[in-house]
Amino acid sequence: MDFTNANHNNGEIFMFQSSSPPKLTQPTPPPPTVIHKAKYKRNSISKSPDEARQKRIELDAQARRKHREQLITAKRIKHNLDAYKDDDAESEFDLTHQDIERLKSGLNDSNRESRLSSLKDLCTYLADPPDTLRHFVVNDNCIDILIKFLSGTDPDEQLQATWCITNIAAGPKEFCQKAFTAIPHLIAFLRGETISLQDQAAWAIGNLAAEAPECRDLLRANGVLVPLIELLNSKNVTLAQTICFALSNLARGPNANLDEFFSAGITQHLLFYLGAEEMNEVVSEISWVLTYLTSSDDDKYTQILLKEGIVPLLVKHMRPFNHGPLALPLIRTFGNIASGPDDNTDILIQQPDFLPAMLEYIQSDCRPVKKESLWVMSNITATRRPEVLIKVFNAGFIPILSTIATHTNFDIRKEAAYSLLNIASHGEEYMRSLPHQDLLPGFLEFVRSQDMDLIRLGLGYIELLLTQVQNGQQLIEQMHGIDALESVTLLEEPSLRDTSTRLMDKYFGEDFYSNINEVQLVE
Repeated sequence: MDFTNANHNNGEIFMFQSSSPPKLTQPTPPPPTVIHKAKYKRNSISKSPDEARQKRIELDAQARRKHREQLITAKRIKHNLDAYKDDDAESEFDLTHQDIERLKSGLNDSNRESRLSSLKDLCTYLADPPDTLRHFVVNDNCIDILIKFLSGTDPDEQLQATWCITNIAAGPKEFCQKAFTAIPHLIAFLRGETISLQDQAAWAIGNLAAEAPECRDLLRANGVLVPLIELLNSKNVTLAQTICFALSNLARGPNANLDEFFSAGITQHLLFYLGAEEMNEVVSEISWVLTYLTSSDDDKYTQILLKEGIVPLLVKHMRPFNHGPLALPLIRTFGNIASGPDDNTDILIQQPDFLPAMLEYIQSDCRPVKKESLWVMSNITATRRPEVLIKVFNAGFIPILSTIATHTNFDIRKEAAYSLLNIASHGEEYMRSLPHQDLLPGFLEFVRSQDMDLIRLGLGYIELLLTQVQNGQQLIEQMHGIDALESVTLLEEPSLRDTSTRLMDKYFGEDFYSNINEVQLVE
């Protein structure tokens, strides 16, 4: 179908909302007019006060949030590879109190080699600490001993002690709290000259920042951001990866003070690594940083990045298609950009490779990539500009979205349904272009489900079908959709019940059945 001269429904747009929170809501008479665009939140997926979320939807949002946070900011243990040369080595340690005393004695030994050996052993044990070691860290003088090494002058001992702090910071909250006293030393190491020590200190800071908002506040209050960002000047790939891991954790939360990130010059550093061909290893970590920088409720930070030309550099890393660690942060960054003004969406789709790559992403066999790529497309199709939809149509999205919306698991189908409904809501010409014979059975399954969000989507589609497609009533009647609508009239949820009742009365009341009987008599 040619949409070159497609009408835009006189400026009226009806958008539908996913399990992610809406950026804007506009309550108006039915059909639903909730604008779907939503950001990937940095710390949590908050709910709009205008939304009445059901328990199952809340659980779904919590599961997605947990999965995202684990992927983005999981603490990282650093293993001592020498300890794992034996293939039969135990993965867990069973240290007696006598073993702990021997370890403490080695850490305080006058012999340097004994101290280093004990530090390495401690690093290894901290990867999976038994209860005896937990007591040593939390209730004994472990941290005090490590601080003495950090305050010393032996670079090898400083490195091993920082490694221990890194693994302590990767542990539970009570471990992290003990590691707070090391923060000034970690920041001092960032300003030093030894790359290995800078890298290890940044790793420890990243683990501390992943723990909780108060940890991030403490780190920022101690001035950690500027030396971290300045270290990106080193152009060392390994160090840059670790720095970006730390920065992505520090950028989390509603009080991240992103102004400090930008005033320290983070934009130019990120642009350099994204544009340098030999720095591909860093792109994934940089994309995680961008996920948080673009998720702020204040769009000014996204605008800064867009004006500096971040989009073309990101799009070039979409190909060759990658299912792995790079795909997810790229997708989330694109979704956050598209959640902003329509000008942002225009910048994305003006890149020739963007929509073709997204078409591959929504067909990925990797479930998180597929699901979140569909979320990006729901933000794209929520635009108010018909020229964007024309490009979506011409890129071949409609058959793929229709198949996904009717042939996969409900949570994946739901994500595809948002995009289709957003497209349909732009006007009759768009609605008529969809394959309703294929779509209607799937949306009727939504209506018959016990998921309030799915039911809402199904009712939205049925209302558009009844109001904008000439044979919509007959299609619904032929596919036993009336029974599905009747089932919703029995629900306790008032908005769904009222919508279903209104549609039944208006389109399938006495007049409808009278017309059906007349046709049957004539035949």
